[in-house]
Amino acid sequence: MGMRFPIDVVYLDGEQAVVHLEEGLSPWRLAPVKLTAKSVLELPPQTLRATGTAIGDRIEIALTPPEMMPA
Repeated sequence: MGMRFPIDVVYLDGEQAVVHLEEGLSPWRLAPVKLTAKSVLELPPQTLRATGTAIGDRIEIALTPPEMMPA
């Protein structure tokens, strides 16, 4: 809420599987509520198209140790 630019939104269930996608959600718009989602991932616009992310895909989110981050 309150975004000033479009975003892509990925809804994930408890096992990090994609249950819904919102591509290019317009600024100042509310995304729909999906009761099957346990978390939501907000991404830059065009990310879903560029990666080919689809419903049923599993998303792995890993932290990069500070020493591995670019300077």
